Amino acid sequence: MSRPKFPTLSWRQARVASAAALTLLLTAAYLAQPADAEDPPPRTVAAPSMTMLDRPLTIDTRAAITAQANAQAAAHLQAVQKAEKAKQERQARERAEAQAAAAREHAREQAQERERARQAEQRAARSAQRQQAATLAAPSATVSGAQGYARSRLSSAQYQCLSNVVSRESGWNHRATNPSSGAYGLFQALPGSKMSSAGSDWQSNPLTQMRWGISYMNARYGSPCGAWDFWTKNRWY
Repeated sequence: MSRPKFPTLSWRQARVASAAALTLLLTAAYLAQPADAEDPPPRTVAAPSMTMLDRPLTIDTRAAITAQANAQAAAHLQAVQKAEKAKQERQARERAEAQAAAAREHAREQAQERERARQAEQRAARSAQRQQAATLAAPSATVSGAQGYARSRLSSAQYQCLSNVVSRESGWNHRATNPSSGAYGLFQALPGSKMSSAGSDWQSNPLTQMRWGISYMNARYGSPCGAWDFWTKNRWY
């Protein structure tokens, strides 16, 4: 069975209380005597002296006070340790949250950097395409320019068929005119004004005549080789 706990008292308070209790007990014993009893001779009750107050406490009292002090110290230490642990846990959470926020910010910056790099590459590619398109020489209004235009749009076999027809019809002279029929140009269009569908400069521009001639062969014979096949059989097309 554990010892009872005493209230926290100073050494002097405990001694004063003990002396007061002793005086109270002696007074109660005197008053409790029967009324008919012969009065005992008066005696003097000495009040507790300072010598009694200065006497040391009993072993049990000291043990109780020590136990109480130890319990209070242990409780205080436990409270301090608990507060320190809570503080460390709070700091750890704050560090983890700060690290997570920094990682998210870093990832966001990297994504933005990749997006900026992608957009820069696209702009550079578009700029290169524009420069390339600007530097590519447009087909010139010459016979060689017309031939280059035809090669860029036909396979080598189809271009050869076209060349066979033009060589025999006009000898690659874009101003060639048939005196009897009035056929005109590289393809000897009849009448020559039909080539105006490709451009108003059909009389002087071999490139305009070439555009019209390729369109004409594809529409009427399916391809330049179809026109050449018809020409070999009929000597005209």
